[in-house]
Amino acid sequence: MIYLEYTVNNDAIEIVKAIKAPIGVISVVGMYRTGKSYLMNRMILDRQKGFGVGPTVNPCTKGLWIWGSPIIGQQADGTPLNIIVIDTEGIGALDEDSNHDTRVFSLAVLLSSLFIYNRLTLINILVWEA
Repeated sequence: MIYLEYTVNNDAIEIVKAIKAPIGVISVVGMYRTGKSYLMNRMILDRQKGFGVGPTVNPCTKGLWIWGSPIIGQQADGTPLNIIVIDTEGIGALDEDSNHDTRVFSLAVLLSSLFIYNRLTLINILVWEA
């Protein structure tokens, strides 16, 4: 049996611990170099700079990254909601295998209340309601 070891950054743990409930999570997943970080920066965070983006084929994001503070949103009934934004490493990068890609994808799906699958031609958004 193969055991894989992953780590959670201590800063990320402290950020999440400090967020008051209720919490929603938005994540984006897709092929590498398809604009996931740019999409999160411009559409979700409403800023020009945020998650790292670059002009090369080298990845700027490894694993899953959370934004340093929650976005304040609201639920359908108007109740305030603290939203955690997660950017993910691209799928299909040459420096990782399909097992790694599956784990990144699966973890993002499991953590998210709003999951965005970014493709070059179309963005799919899946919403879970509890």
